[in-house]
Amino acid sequence: MRAPRTYLDPTMLDQARRLEAMTQSVRTLLPPGLRDHCWVGNIKDGVLVLVTDSGTWAHPLRYMQREVLKQMKAHHGISARSIRIRVRPVMQAFTPRPGKPLPPLNEDAREALSRAADSVEDPELRETLRRFATQG
Repeated sequence: MRAPRTYLDPTMLDQARRLEAMTQSVRTLLPPGLRDHCWVGNIKDGVLVLVTDSGTWAHPLRYMQREVLKQMKAHHGISARSIRIRVRPVMQAFTPRPGKPLPPLNEDAREALSRAADSVEDPELRETLRRFATQG
């Protein structure tokens, strides 16, 4: 089985590393309560995009735009002209509702999982599909 990073484009990984470094740099300027709620989303055409998970955090970020732009220029050589703040709520992980369990798989679904398992080369995935098929 190939390592997950082998499926990713190296330029995407470099971009992700740069954004993470910029995020850490921006967070050093922010008050402690705001740090975990803000990250750098992109920089394009002279616009630095900051992302926050709530409108509550967007307001104080607007007041810090000048300091953030100075920090980006001093530490990363980025001459952004402006900052755009985006609010993107963090998705919550799916939590099954307590109560009745899921219905068992019907015969067609079990057969489809078995056929899929037979066609997969990866032994770990094949075994997982077979296990699902027999749990019914």
